[in-house]
Amino acid sequence: MGTGGVTRRSDGLEPAVAGGWAKVVVDARGVVTGWSSSAQRLLGYPADRVLGRPAVELLATAHEAAALGWSPAAAAPRPARSGPATAAAPPPAGTGPTTAGGSGPDPGLGPGSDGNRRPDAEPHPRAASAEYAGSASAADAGSVLLRHGDGALLACRVGIRPSAAGGPDAGWEVLLGPATAGPAPDSELDRALLEALFTRSPVGLFVVDPQLRLIRVNPAAEGMQGVAVEAVLGKRPGEVWPEFSADLTERVMGQVLRTGRPVIGWEKHGRPPGDPGHEHVYSTSSFRLEDAEGRVLGVADAAVDVTERHRAQERLKLLAEGGARIGTSLEVTRTAQELAEVTVPRLADSMAVEVLEEVLAGEEVFPGPVRPGAVLRRAASLASGPAEPAGVYAEGEVSTFPPAAPSLDALTDLRPRLVGSVEADSAWVLQDPARGSRILQDRVHSLMVVPLVAQGRVLGVATFYRWGAQGPFRDDDLTLATELAGRTAVCLDNTRRYLRERNTLLALQRTLLPGELPHHHGVEVAHEYVHAGTGGDWVDVVPLSGARVALVAGSVPGRGVATAAAMGRLRAAVHTLSDLDLDPEELLARMDDLVRRLGGGDGPEEPLGGRRYDRGAETPAPPGGAPVTGGRTGAPATEEAAQTPAAGGETRPPATGTETGCTCLYLTYDPISQRCAVASAGHPAPAVAQPDGTVRGLDVPAAAPLGRPGAPFRRTEVDLPENAVLVLYTPGLLQAGAGGAPEDPADPSGADPSGAGPSGAGRAPDQGQATDEDRAADQGRAADERRAADQGGDAAEPARSRLLGTLARAPGSVRETGRMLLEALMPARPRQDAALLVARTHALGPGRVASWDLPSDPAVVSTARSLVTRQLSAWALDDAAFATELIASELVTNAIRYAGAPVRLRLIRDHVLTCEVSDGSSTSPRLRHARTTDEGGRGLLLVAQCSERWGTRYTEDGKTIWAEQSLA
Repeated sequence: MGTGGVTRRSDGLEPAVAGGWAKVVVDARGVVTGWSSSAQRLLGYPADRVLGRPAVELLATAHEAAALGWSPAAAAPRPARSGPATAAAPPPAGTGPTTAGGSGPDPGLGPGSDGNRRPDAEPHPRAASAEYAGSASAADAGSVLLRHGDGALLACRVGIRPSAAGGPDAGWEVLLGPATAGPAPDSELDRALLEALFTRSPVGLFVVDPQLRLIRVNPAAEGMQGVAVEAVLGKRPGEVWPEFSADLTERVMGQVLRTGRPVIGWEKHGRPPGDPGHEHVYSTSSFRLEDAEGRVLGVADAAVDVTERHRAQERLKLLAEGGARIGTSLEVTRTAQELAEVTVPRLADSMAVEVLEEVLAGEEVFPGPVRPGAVLRRAASLASGPAEPAGVYAEGEVSTFPPAAPSLDALTDLRPRLVGSVEADSAWVLQDPARGSRILQDRVHSLMVVPLVAQGRVLGVATFYRWGAQGPFRDDDLTLATELAGRTAVCLDNTRRYLRERNTLLALQRTLLPGELPHHHGVEVAHEYVHAGTGGDWVDVVPLSGARVALVAGSVPGRGVATAAAMGRLRAAVHTLSDLDLDPEELLARMDDLVRRLGGGDGPEEPLGGRRYDRGAETPAPPGGAPVTGGRTGAPATEEAAQTPAAGGETRPPATGTETGCTCLYLTYDPISQRCAVASAGHPAPAVAQPDGTVRGLDVPAAAPLGRPGAPFRRTEVDLPENAVLVLYTPGLLQAGAGGAPEDPADPSGADPSGAGPSGAGRAPDQGQATDEDRAADQGRAADERRAADQGGDAAEPARSRLLGTLARAPGSVRETGRMLLEALMPARPRQDAALLVARTHALGPGRVASWDLPSDPAVVSTARSLVTRQLSAWALDDAAFATELIASELVTNAIRYAGAPVRLRLIRDHVLTCEVSDGSSTSPRLRHARTTDEGGRGLLLVAQCSERWGTRYTEDGKTIWAEQSLA
């Protein structure tokens, strides 16, 4: 037999057949193109003898069949049951390769065959193809009588289906089996599958024709839709089930009909008759039905009830959304409102949150159940409908519960509760006049009560209500509400802890800060504070001897109670050192020593004066100013120098305490000479507005913050006319962005700080400052300070320019000027504290000051007493004459006896009466307690007893001993 041009497919055909059946592949011309090994075992022909030959040569002739008494009807299998899977009819005899025995010629494959084929025995391939074009399955087509390879005749059953290759020339797959074999496996499986789908399958199956009219529905689909099959056949889905996503269903089916592409897993919603109280979700897949020639027969929909899976996915989605949306701020009411916004309307139709008063106030909450008499306040409430009131209690109002209420039970045993059915005659409904009437009015049918518990502490309770179409709450709803409430409780507890720390910080800071600045004739002052939670900024006014006054501004880096405590320590140190009448640069040098000692940077063995200022150092005077003098000589010029070995080979690292890195500016003003001296330790320079409208920043020598390596501190001196305005501030005043108006930094709380009060109590700190933002603020603050120290403040130059521009437009009042500067420079939600001091200078004219140069002669003491008496009489201070005469007499006597010329006596009438005696000696006097037998040594003791305070002030050409007395 010739086999040219034939694909020898004798392998790969076995997996498709079973139960003694063999597969043979015949092309559209009736030629055998595939021969399996099972076919070889069944008929006895090897593949090379069959492939490429007409299939009709395998058929027995009609005479041979008659000789055996065989007929197709006798050998045919029993008819298939009528139903969804109908077997294809056997092809007529003599028309194709599967013709029943007797109609074909001798195939010439038996013993003694010459291999020739009669022309009248070959069927027309097109006829065979057309005959079986509608056979889409391996139907049991009947029986045939075939020639075996040993010459015998073999009765076989036959099944036919189009080849899997497809196309008009693809041919056929022929299944052959002994007459005793069972039905063709694929045919039986197809029938069983179709019958199961339309009788016993739990998957709802809908079949529509090309006009989208229903032609077949299985029982599962009937149960889903609740309509008998007889009532739906011939109608469109939108006519029968309008509530089951009818528009979407017909739109998807029409798309599948047009494109032929299946749509998998689309969802439709509806309420089945078996569960009308809940909406069900069905996952549906639609695919087009075609015959063997590609004619469109309709669309099939397979639907599965995935309601539980859908609910689980929605719960997970809601839980994830709650984790992202709840707790975005550190504000109690906002956090409670976020819980309401997440759960309404997706979980509940309305809900309300009550929290303990201690949570709102940031106070301690003890573990365990809620104590009797605890006060609960409404924190948030929300209803699904816009016309529905949010709740029976307004936000912040005290909320009460009757004794039998589920909320009280939940607050007692800390367990959530689900009330599946709310009865109108329930005791707790009738006993609650507010909630009970609202529950009856809204027809609430179920509710959930979930306590807000964090770390064993009850913070409040959340109540969820349903009255709408969602149906009663279920156990999985309670589980979801408990998870969301737990997340909310943790956020509320974090907020409570933050509020407690903030309140502690505010209380400490307000205790350490000056409430009212002291009144001084030399300056008119006003100060403002903005509290944002850092706690390290302060400004101060310190009265000095000789009617002078010190203006101070400082800032401690960091945040929280420790920073506020460090600020208090430094402020106290400034006051203490100010009593020593030190020059600004010397005072900062002492402060630097103190900071290093507190931070452990210098070690316990270093003397207090280890970082001395250089009294003899002098630099050229800045434009319009006096020479710059003083500084610290012990500090290395650079940070690398700080690590170089000192005397003895030891290195001296910078200090690392809480105070380390703080900035400070110290300014003294003498209203008699109208001269100002100022020094800075890494702090922004003050601004000054002259009476003629000129505004500028003072040129203060740059220096590193306290406790950091840097150049020696130096001071600059300038003359200020009367009514000049000085503005001292902390770096927080310049925290707004560099461009235009002050920026509003990102703040999740949205809480607006309150305005600073006249007394300097300040704004309330923003409750929305989260921990990450606190760290960012600290890092930004430290970076700003480093840039200001390293670049002379260039980083804040745009903000400083706005400050000067605002100051030029400032009104006359120092208090109004301070408030105007805050409004112009501070952002709405500051991330740093800010302190501001505005001072207007005044001069003490000659009418308040009297001075005399005295010769160094003991006889001049009586003259000094007379001068004092006359001057006090002129000032109408005769009551102070006796004590002042005694003080002046003792001080002049000591100056003449123990010091040298020049000797000067000066009286100053300010808020106190000051008597000063200056001499040319720098020797410090010492107060002695003389014994009763001593003839002297009582002078300074008398001075101390006759005055409120006294001291020594050193000058470049000597010293001044002063004593102050209060004026009634």
